[in-house]
Amino acid sequence: MASFSSLVKEVLPYVPGCPDTLVESNLRASTIELCEKSKAYIVELDVITSISGVFEYEFDQPTGTDVHQILWMTYDGEDMDPISPRSLELNYPDWRDRTGVPEVYLQQNPDLFYVAPVPNVTKTNGFRVSVALKPTRSSNNIDTDFSTDYRDGIIFGALWRLLRIPAREWSNPSAAADYRNLFDEQVKEAEARGRGGDNAVGIVTTTTSATIVGVSTEFSFEEDSNYLQMPNSVIGVNKLFHFDGANTVTNNMF
Repeated sequence: MASFSSLVKEVLPYVPGCPDTLVESNLRASTIELCEKSKAYIVELDVITSISGVFEYEFDQPTGTDVHQILWMTYDGEDMDPISPRSLELNYPDWRDRTGVPEVYLQQNPDLFYVAPVPNVTKTNGFRVSVALKPTRSSNNIDTDFSTDYRDGIIFGALWRLLRIPAREWSNPSAAADYRNLFDEQVKEAEARGRGGDNAVGIVTTTTSATIVGVSTEFSFEEDSNYLQMPNSVIGVNKLFHFDGANTVTNNMF
């Protein structure tokens, strides 16, 4: 594990006079935000035994971390689906008493998750879970590999936070804005790597043109090589349709 205090010396030259403890707390806060936004601190947890009649389980994540989000879960080798609290109550109104093969999961908090239906047998290799982690607010350390891979992002985030503090000898709102932009870029890169590994290309901007009502207009759009961006209001996708300009059926539909 790498300590946040080991990164303090990387930040101090840019914030002269800043106490070490304040630098360390902002390094921690920066790391937490980086983890939350990118979901790049990914760990597949130890297999969790399912217990007959029990619907609540602990993640047993590494010490000093919280589970930010479940990425996927299987039961006895079969994929399970995430579900919201409201959908759980609507679709499984008696879920606490209904037993069977677990089909859905709900993260209750950073340490616990629920499953439904309630397992009707005990299985040693019941649940396999992949999660996105983040440090706790009281943690002094972060995984060494994560610290090494995302060192710049952690430092940029800490500098943004420190330089924006008003009325201090190191205060510099202009520089803070610059470091905020650098931090955001690091988040995008971390998110891309978390989704597709080191070879992920991330978001690509494509510029094209079209003639609209007799006027030629140039515009740009963003896309990724392995996912489609969706607005936050969309909670699920049932089906995707492929539109191909070379296909006489789908060409010129829009």
